[in-house]
Amino acid sequence: MSGSPDIAVRIEGREGSLRVKKGESLLDVLRREGISMDAPCGGHGRCGKCRVRILEGDFKTGRGGTEIPPGGTGWARACTVYPVSDMAIALPRALFAGEGADVLPSGGGTGAAGKTIRRAGFALDIGTTTVSVRLLNLDTGETADTFSALNDQRIYGADVMSRISAAREGKTGELYGRINAQVRDMLSHFDGTRNLEKKEYLAVTGNTAMLHLFVNTDPSSLGVVPFTPVFLEARELPGSRLSLPVETVGLLPSISAFIGADITAGIAVTGMTEADRTSLLIDIGTNGEMALFHKGKIFCCSTAAGPALEGAGISCGTGSIAGAVNRIEKRGGSVAFSTIGGGPPVGICGSGLVDAVALMLGEGVIDETGAFTGEDAESFPVTEGIAVTRGDVRQFQLAKSAVISGIKILCKTAGLEVEAVERVYIAGGLGFYIAADSAIRTGLLPSCFGDRSAVCGNTSLKGAARRLTDPAFQDLCSDIAAKSVTVELAADPAFMEEFAENMLFPES
Repeated sequence: MSGSPDIAVRIEGREGSLRVKKGESLLDVLRREGISMDAPCGGHGRCGKCRVRILEGDFKTGRGGTEIPPGGTGWARACTVYPVSDMAIALPRALFAGEGADVLPSGGGTGAAGKTIRRAGFALDIGTTTVSVRLLNLDTGETADTFSALNDQRIYGADVMSRISAAREGKTGELYGRINAQVRDMLSHFDGTRNLEKKEYLAVTGNTAMLHLFVNTDPSSLGVVPFTPVFLEARELPGSRLSLPVETVGLLPSISAFIGADITAGIAVTGMTEADRTSLLIDIGTNGEMALFHKGKIFCCSTAAGPALEGAGISCGTGSIAGAVNRIEKRGGSVAFSTIGGGPPVGICGSGLVDAVALMLGEGVIDETGAFTGEDAESFPVTEGIAVTRGDVRQFQLAKSAVISGIKILCKTAGLEVEAVERVYIAGGLGFYIAADSAIRTGLLPSCFGDRSAVCGNTSLKGAARRLTDPAFQDLCSDIAAKSVTVELAADPAFMEEFAENMLFPES
């Protein structure tokens, strides 16, 4: 594909223009300039989420062509457009810098804006889809503020393997630069609301690949057999080494290549290993990671649930941001919904998708195979501009089958039936908003989990915060990581049998 340093791309509503390098697509240009937008497929022309509006200019096409011809105007996938002349484009409104469309204030603050904090600590959870940060007053242990944003690395793909693939293509530095700049911006957010005299510590959790990228370590070895991480242990380093405005940065320990510090923190902060009962932690996000505690042993596994349960790969999907439809139900004969933050709907997140599919099953819109029962039905409308399609139902089936199959194999490995699990902790991207009855109706969770489940939010972030206030917490996490046994689902032939069987929805 052609390109020239003399070619410029102007973005409507922004000052200046972006220069195009030889062989770059529009998505490449936006990536290089630090403009975040969704690209769940990693820019391979499949998902259609990186759409921009071509206002003027000519281009060549790649990756299967675009929705509009060269020289035309209209919406097109940025990864398929290769500029050959100066161009003008428009981005989706939610991507405009300064509007804060990606930022979700999470509440939980106990101090007034403007209040001085003498010793500040920060808890950071780097999720594949969402990054969350919490400010704590280390003198009192109080939470002062919390907020979240979509991970800026998502332009390289929605899931962990997409990010690892990008790293294998030599983009580790770019991925590191993305998350590093985002974390700096998130930390600086608090400077505008409080007087922070001393920024002492940043405690960090996340999956193994995200932690590698956070410290600018190539995670490529996680993408090839035998999936070997560069490090798993807890780490501590000066904030200056990462150009972050804190004295010290500490990473909690991971368990294995695909069982990260987020799970270690979740096991520790729920206290599930401290009680004499069989307990299960399910962290449902881009991957379905889970840990089973039974008779003093910890069994862990990770299922390739895909990003559907965090809104990626869904036609009207979005992460758990302000405006995301997070609950759906039938009320007064019509579909009713709520959004995160109560604002206008911008898309549907994972918990909303679970509710929608449960409602579709209950109303007979789809059958146990996931097929629409209406002869001409193509989608299920939620509200204007937001609907659940046939393809969305299929993506959900793949995700829910991976999760429940992982639960069953993990229990089998520990030598017990699913019914023997006494306590279930639901965490992760769905851990704030998921309705347990909808999860059971769709087959995402076993029916016996109904009265045993506790929806406990972001246990990874809670663990990072606990690291700031409890001197013994780091050692507890290291002990958990050392004791945990990872169950490799791909090596168990029974997993694929379970997966095929669990693609069907439960009969009502």
